[in-house]
Amino acid sequence: MPTLILDNGSYSIKGGYATDEYPRLIPNVITRTKRTKRVYVGDLIDTSTDISGLYYRSPFERGFLTKWDCELAVWDRVFSNDVLGCTPISTDLIVSEPMFNFGQIQRSVDEIAFEEYRFASLVRAPATRLAAIGAGHTIYGDNGGEPECVLVVDIGHSFAYVVPYFQGRQISESVRRVDVGGRMLTSYLKETVSFRYWDMMDETYIMNAVKEKCCFVSSDFYRDLDAACGCIGGRSGKNSLGLEYVLPDFTNSKCGYIKGQGGEAEQQAVDTEAQVLPLCNERFAIPEALFHPVDVGLEQGGIHQAVVQTVMACSENLRGVLMANILLVGGTAALPGLQQRLQSEVQAMSPYRVCISIPEDPATGAWQGGRMLAQGQTVPEEASYTPATVAEWRLTRAQYQELGPDRAAAHFMKFI
Repeated sequence: MPTLILDNGSYSIKGGYATDEYPRLIPNVITRTKRTKRVYVGDLIDTSTDISGLYYRSPFERGFLTKWDCELAVWDRVFSNDVLGCTPISTDLIVSEPMFNFGQIQRSVDEIAFEEYRFASLVRAPATRLAAIGAGHTIYGDNGGEPECVLVVDIGHSFAYVVPYFQGRQISESVRRVDVGGRMLTSYLKETVSFRYWDMMDETYIMNAVKEKCCFVSSDFYRDLDAACGCIGGRSGKNSLGLEYVLPDFTNSKCGYIKGQGGEAEQQAVDTEAQVLPLCNERFAIPEALFHPVDVGLEQGGIHQAVVQTVMACSENLRGVLMANILLVGGTAALPGLQQRLQSEVQAMSPYRVCISIPEDPATGAWQGGRMLAQGQTVPEEASYTPATVAEWRLTRAQYQELGPDRAAAHFMKFI
């Protein structure tokens, strides 16, 4: 029986079967265009050229799934023959959930999976738990199984979580959260650019593309800030930090491109007068909010401080191992330079040797962990414990009907 892994993130759904090497990424949102008022579910927005001033309706609010009518519409699209071609009644499902998810939301997920879609079986776990299962592949290499001790740093769309795991169990009292994620950075970039250059407050789709293509994490913020002094985008000539982003004309380009790197779209638009967005210190000043949330009005420490606080809240015997086994995942973790900066910041605050590993695609870290769980994860030879298997974790539809919603939720809690 096929197993479908669904990493149900607040920004995008990473979905695919255990036999797939990589998942498909589907926006977890319903969008409506400003001009034509057409509604697009999930990845259907890719078929539209009218992406200026999009209205978004997300199933998630403050990182938790609250709008089920919206989520069901997206799931219907994901399970359709046009996307994953899923037949739920003959498919096992592994689905992710947010950290410290509310009990009512957990019961709703179970009920919809078994009674609405009638999946054959279900495994439900936090995204960080699934990422921990696949951590050995990233930290130790191809033959590495789930580490006995691992610290997962998940920088997602809504929040950044730092979660320690020991022998496959979450150390809940040591978990820390930073209220800065990809959505906050995009909003911060929109406000900064709108104040300095063009009014982009309604252009979330475009500014998210600008963030992903142009922003990076500085290894030395004040050095780069001095280097960027007097720079206005690419117009300063030789300043390596400045660039110009050509905004889309919705004919040759849909999301825009960096000037000089636009390829075919830039060649076709050579005779047209393009709108250019100059960028310089915005490229590295925006992601700096991950390390200094006070920049966006949050009285919190940065992710490097959250890592140290989490480790120091754990048993002294685990601290050195946790520092050596840090796994960085989440869509925002793909920012260039983030891994190196985080490692240097944490090392400066820690007496232990710090080693931070990051998957090839950090956005799919949880999905890859779910895939390893479905395929039967390997166990390191020196492991002093036996990780839970998918057969133990899985709850069938018959078992759900026998146990009821409350005891079904308690079943999944045993493996977190």
